[in-house]
Amino acid sequence: MAKQNPIYLIRVYAAKMLIEHAMKHYGLSHSDFNMPSDLFNYELKLMPLRDFEALLCKIEDLTQDPAYTAKLSQSTNLKQFGPFVQLIASSTNLGMAIKRVNTVHNAIQSGVQVNMLLSGSIAKWRFLSPTTLPQARIHESILAAGSFLRLLKLFHGEDYQPIAIHLTGTPSSNQHEVESIFNCPITWNCPNTQVWFPVKDITCPRRFELPTSQIKAFTVEQAMSYMLIPQPHDILKVVFELTKYALFYGYPTLEFVADKVGMKPLTLQRRLQEQSISFTNIVHHSVCDEAITLMSTKLTMDEIARRVGYKSTASFSVAFKRMYGVTPQLYRQDYI
Repeated sequence: MAKQNPIYLIRVYAAKMLIEHAMKHYGLSHSDFNMPSDLFNYELKLMPLRDFEALLCKIEDLTQDPAYTAKLSQSTNLKQFGPFVQLIASSTNLGMAIKRVNTVHNAIQSGVQVNMLLSGSIAKWRFLSPTTLPQARIHESILAAGSFLRLLKLFHGEDYQPIAIHLTGTPSSNQHEVESIFNCPITWNCPNTQVWFPVKDITCPRRFELPTSQIKAFTVEQAMSYMLIPQPHDILKVVFELTKYALFYGYPTLEFVADKVGMKPLTLQRRLQEQSISFTNIVHHSVCDEAITLMSTKLTMDEIARRVGYKSTASFSVAFKRMYGVTPQLYRQDYI
């Protein structure tokens, strides 16, 4: 059997952050991105990393601003930490916050490696990503370094300056603007992203307060969702998540999902058959699983049926009962 290429996923909230920034500061609209706006109401969802890479490139093309990610990363709006603001806010010192941020990166995107290296009196925060598209790679590197710099400034103040920053990829035409925004020496074309700062700064205690409106507790379901990001070679779990992603574009098709994993439809079908499961069975499971999740919301059953790709509630009810033995109405009544 031929070796399967890894398939990387990333949380929707990362794309949501980019698009909201582009809409606010560059006058763009959701229609400019050819992505369902409803998708961004579900920031816990997973999307293909290749779609995120394409988005990074598209925003640069639309804004004609190669420094847009550097500007985004320096926003004082703590929403850039997404659903993890509470983890940052509750850290009693910078060292604890760094440990949590490093763990969080693995829950945001599969295939990344984030760690701290100590070299004498210098601490080196390092971010390694599977992103390969050159134009996207430099933007992701700027975002990662900028986000970590924002964390350092959160604890040390807005005037804080790291020792140096290493970025992957070729510098853009706005190289000097990026360097001005980060306000520290930058080395380009590095094998991975790094932020260097004094080791002694790690022990800095928390001196800031966050508005309570920005601190939201995780539900058990959300916590479990963040922990269960599929590994890049786990084809069954990856396809399961991508069928949920496909629901925002209509009922999941083999062709759509195969394109997202970079395979021909027949190749994907064969890979699944080797695991003793069909694409159709995965779709049925993911659709019903998504419907059960939506049952805990205020959506009506008609709205849930449409959200999971069915044109009629009756056909959805038949499919759901075939899977669980009861109608979705009874399931919602008895188990939700």
